Amino acid sequence: CDQSLFCEVLPSVGREMICGIARVGGLYAGFVLNRQGLIDDPEASDEQRPAGILYRQGIAKISAFSRACNSDGIPLIWLQDISGFDIGAEAERHGLLAYGSNLIYTNSTNETPMFTVLLRKASGAGYYAMAGMPYDPVLQLSTPISRLSVMEGRTLAIASYNSKLDDNFEIVTTDPKERAQIEKRMREVEARIEADMDPYVAARQLDTDEIVRLDELRDWLKVLVEMSYQGVGYRRVKNPRIWTMHDLDVLVNG
Repeated sequence: CDQSLFCEVLPSVGREMICGIARVGGLYAGFVLNRQGLIDDPEASDEQRPAGILYRQGIAKISAFSRACNSDGIPLIWLQDISGFDIGAEAERHGLLAYGSNLIYTNSTNETPMFTVLLRKASGAGYYAMAGMPYDPVLQLSTPISRLSVMEGRTLAIASYNSKLDDNFEIVTTDPKERAQIEKRMREVEARIEADMDPYVAARQLDTDEIVRLDELRDWLKVLVEMSYQGVGYRRVKNPRIWTMHDLDVLVNG
């Protein structure tokens, strides 16, 4: 971002997600990225939950932000470091599937240029929902530390041998020979998936467009944003007033 200035939209809502407006090379661009670490759980005031996962409020926030950028013709940059969607009975009770479908529909119908950067983890349905390659961003960049997978190695190993595990994902049998065999097979599954997550494997399989060093990302984004504003037709800022500092303050603080 130019001069490290970033105007975050709705910072107190869906704190696992960060979205906002910044200038890159003097031109406005929207950014959506995953927060990492632990965040307060809005449903339980005395508890925390891991970020890097899509929860209901965060999905609603970035869906609305994506539509706003599309409405004003502002290019949108998705910076992924995501493990997937929230799961479980509580997530189902909150209708997470409907929220996720809304985000996917929004990104599928956007006309504004979208660019996706896989900073580190890009796993599960979260990768697809945050403008992953199947949803046709103009360009998807990976870094040398990117790990792209439909399911992470440990998760797939657990799913493959779920009938042999207890609720804590520990092997049930006490037979030493059988335990050793299950452990060996789970390690093999995990190793195979971990190898497939290598960004250079993804590039060879055309699952990403380019691998870029972290210190080169800004230059790439500057070129991509400038390219977006050189388009014709619908590629125009239809209502630039919405991105004045006054309106950003209203969006942020209500």
